[in-house]
Order: sequence, then C-alpha cells, then structure tokens
Amino acid sequence: MWNEEDVLQLDYGNMRILELVNWRKCKVKTLYIIGNGFDCYGHGMNTKYTDFRKFLINKYPEFNENFGGILESTLMPNGDEVYNMDEVVGSLIRTIDECSATDWNNLEECLGNEFICNIAYDNEWAYKLTDIDEDDNIFHSVYENEDLTNSVVGAYRILINLFREWVFSELANIDFQKVKKLSKKPSFRKSLFLSFNYTLTLEKLYKISSNNICHIHGNACDRNTNIYFGHGDDTEFNEFEHYIGVTDAYNSLKRELRKNTNQAVVDNINFFCKLSGIKKIYSYGFSFSDVDMIYLEELSRYVDVKKVRWYFNQFDWKNNIQNVEKVKHLGFKVRVCRRWKDSNGKGV
Repeated sequence: MWNEEDVLQLDYGNMRILELVNWRKCKVKTLYIIGNGFDCYGHGMNTKYTDFRKFLINKYPEFNENFGGILESTLMPNGDEVYNMDEVVGSLIRTIDECSATDWNNLEECLGNEFICNIAYDNEWAYKLTDIDEDDNIFHSVYENEDLTNSVVGAYRILINLFREWVFSELANIDFQKVKKLSKKPSFRKSLFLSFNYTLTLEKLYKISSNNICHIHGNACDRNTNIYFGHGDDTEFNEFEHYIGVTDAYNSLKRELRKNTNQAVVDNINFFCKLSGIKKIYSYGFSFSDVDMIYLEELSRYVDVKKVRWYFNQFDWKNNIQNVEKVKHLGFKVRVCRRWKDSNGKGV
C-alpha cells in the first residue's frame, strides 16, 4: 500500500499534486467497481457484445458470411486501400462465431490465439510451402505469402475501427430518458467509481460528478479518448512456421488486438492515487476477466486490503464463486450486499 508521502513523491509527468493533497482531506471511504452487467442487466441497455454483432449486421445487411476467398484491398487514386466491407464483416462474424460459439459475450477473450489460428487456417489453402533445399523460387514464394497475409491482416484489423464506431455512435447516443434507474441500491453519496463501461450511465442517470468517475477503458462521449478493448494473451502465434513469410503479420495483428491495460493504468494513475482512504468496495456487473485483473492488483497497492471490505451483489456471490476467490486471494475481506435491485425490482 502507498502512504501519503509516497503519493506526493510519485512523478507521473502531469500529475496535479494540489489535487491529490485536496483528496487527502476528503472523507471518501467507498469505491464502486462497475462493469457491463450494471448497464445491460441492471438497466436493460443494449451494451452487450452481442449488440455489437447486431450493429455490424444492421450496418452491413449484405454481409457475406460464406465468403471463402482472400480478403484483398483495392488501391484507390488517393492512395487509400479499400476492402469490400460485406466480405470483411462476413469474415469477421464467421470467425468470431467459430471462436465464441456465437456467444459474443466473451468476445475479448476470443481475440487471442484462437482468433488468429482460425484466420490462418481459413487461408491456408492459398499459402505456399517453402523448402530451402527444394524450392528454386523460395524468395518468390515467401513474398507471395507475405503479401497475402498482409492483405488478410489489413482486413481483420478493421475490427478495431468498427468497434470504435459502435462505441461512438451507438453507446454515445443512448437516450437515458428512456432508461429506468435501479429500484434499489447502496448509497452513491461520497463515493468514487471505477467504471469499465464506455457509457455515461452514472453521469446521466445518477448525476454523479465526472470528477468522481474513472472510465478506465474510455468514454463514449469523448472521441479523443483511448478506447481500450481486446484480449490478454501474450503468447506468440507460431502455428504456421512451415509457411515462411506468414507469422510476422499475424503476430502484428495479435498485438494490435491486445488490450493495453498497462497504458490504461498510466492514463488514470491520478484516480488510483485517490484511493488510499477507501474502506468499502462494491462491485456490480464486473466480469473479473483475467485481462482486467491488473486493475484490481493496482488498486490493492493503494489501499490497505486488510482493512477493506469488498461487497459482491447477490448474483455474483451465489453464481460466480471463482470471482469471490480472486478477491480473497488479493487479501480483501469479502461480504454479500443485498441492497441491489434492477430497474424492474428484481434482486441482483
């Protein structure tokens, strides 16, 4: 745990020391950790990854899920490379469906090695085997493999822009006048909020000051913000080493699809420095996925875990015991909170 002197000595470039000194004087004792279940289950909002899938289908109704060729770009007069988006979106939907069994709720986890392997095997028929001892045109074969893979990777890279488009168009324009508040919840007064959601539910529906909220993965209403999204698999893709010229491009795509959690922590280090006085933590709708555990580990460095009680909502307490164990492993005392009811009055 960091003490007050540590916090004041930390140098993160643009850290506002005066703000941290003022926060030391505040009596904020409660932190809420808010995940997507807060929006989609608690408030009935269309914020699931399956809703991202629906967005793709609605935007590209002619998508070709059965496309079996090579995704190739066309070079435009202005120098831009353009793909057939019906083919790209069809290939994206097919590949993610294969990785997730059509359940896109685990989309981020799917974007690691399994996703890359599926893409590679779908295109294996077009790769040229290279044998240094027997292939007289080995350099030509390698260049062909590189060109083909770079073209395919360029198409799948569009997923990142499509996801950002969904966040900045759909999630940014939710009509909160049509969203009902939770019928019951713990008090939000004098609290801080670590939100993993891109939406402004806390600000719009509960009138929480943005100064008390950290959108750790980005904010749908701020196009200048980083949108953090992706897997947490650090292994290298090496399935196709017998096809020389293939693996570099696929590993490049895999790195681009990895969620940069370290940078997200750096971006929001001021918020973590405000947490030293926290005594109670409530979590609701947070998945406790492996890629996001870095944030809880970072949090545990700023609070005295032995003096903090962590409250789970009833559903997680009964059905997600593995998440309770993860929190206990960090040293927190765990409890169940029965003061949550969704917008329809159902206990959650």
